[in-house]
Amino acid sequence: MNLLAWNCQGFGVALIARNLKQECFQKKPHLVFLMETKQKAGYVRKVRRRCGFDEEWMVNPVGRSGGLALWWSDVITVNILFSSPNIIHTSVMSSTLSTPSYITFIYGPTDEEERRLYWKEVRKISNNIRTSWLCLGDFNDILAQNEKSGGLPRAWRKILSFKNFVSDCELEDLGYNGPIFTWCNNRDSPDTISECIDRALGNTLLREEFPTLQVFNIDPARSSNHHLLFIQCQYENQRRKRPFRFEAVWASHDHYLEVIKESWRTFSE
Repeated sequence: MNLLAWNCQGFGVALIARNLKQECFQKKPHLVFLMETKQKAGYVRKVRRRCGFDEEWMVNPVGRSGGLALWWSDVITVNILFSSPNIIHTSVMSSTLSTPSYITFIYGPTDEEERRLYWKEVRKISNNIRTSWLCLGDFNDILAQNEKSGGLPRAWRKILSFKNFVSDCELEDLGYNGPIFTWCNNRDSPDTISECIDRALGNTLLREEFPTLQVFNIDPARSSNHHLLFIQCQYENQRRKRPFRFEAVWASHDHYLEVIKESWRTFSE
């Protein structure tokens, strides 16, 4: 199963929808989670159809801020267990794909106090998890000081609060391939601030069920100041072994026939 998550920061810009469609056709995710759509359901639905997805769940924005969209193909079944402006908690099944039992999609509020309230909600969800669980999105929090560059250091109490949340839910960071920073304030140096706030978390059972799972941070060609998260639950290295090719120059070597005869003799034994 492949998933794509992106804080796209609004579908009002044509480049956003165009880049999303391109990523969907290239990466072929079975499920897409979008944050900050900033558009009503009708427009988001049009983009979904262009991207080739069959099913959807949406949380409308409040005015021109927020908004969540969850799209999936017909090869999986998604049950919405809980939905709010910042969390969509689901169970996932498929007759043809291996999927995590539960996937929770997170759009962490920028306000610290609001985040604490939502982390309490996720803690409640974790109490009922007994199988594989994937949790992903824009958490608006970091786990260490080296996950921020520029500006003032993040207060240690905030880092500790997020680390405690992850630990309380019995989750762990699933790592990444690509740039460490997934968000940038798009300001010129020396005012540039970058952070790793988009991530994927999973429990031990997820790790055991999907030992080759990989997370990729992808730069969306500057159409948003957030990177995309692309997750392959069963990652396979696409690099193939080079096929054997005979080089004509080998035949001119003095010991060419002797090597061939010896190779055939060894092979036949």
